[in-house]
Amino acid sequence: MNHTLLIMAGLASATLASPALAGGAEQFEANCSACHQLTGKGIPGAFPALAGDPFVLGDPSKPVGVVLNGRGGMPTFRDELTDAQIAEILSHVRASWGNTAPAITPDMVAQLRGGKGDAPKPVPLTAH
Repeated sequence: MNHTLLIMAGLASATLASPALAGGAEQFEANCSACHQLTGKGIPGAFPALAGDPFVLGDPSKPVGVVLNGRGGMPTFRDELTDAQIAEILSHVRASWGNTAPAITPDMVAQLRGGKGDAPKPVPLTAH
């Protein structure tokens, strides 16, 4: 096989991973993995699994609202993370551990952050 083709194939496969998802993985590890674990399986009875969770995979405004506002024992990240960081983290979660939900954009987060009560109200931990 032609060496140029091998190099091009290697470059193509190296660019398949989205930089946003890579940043999301780092942000997830730094901000979320202590509770939800690097595997996304959570800690049974304490912190919900994110892998395969219909809440995480469904309407994107719901997990955005939870990250912004917290709920149950989860802290709020409204003042700690930017719209881009939250979008990266949630896009990573929605595309990891077998999850296949669409990405979340910083604009979606900004719209929900929007100020006076625009973000969904926190829901009880038992609803998740």
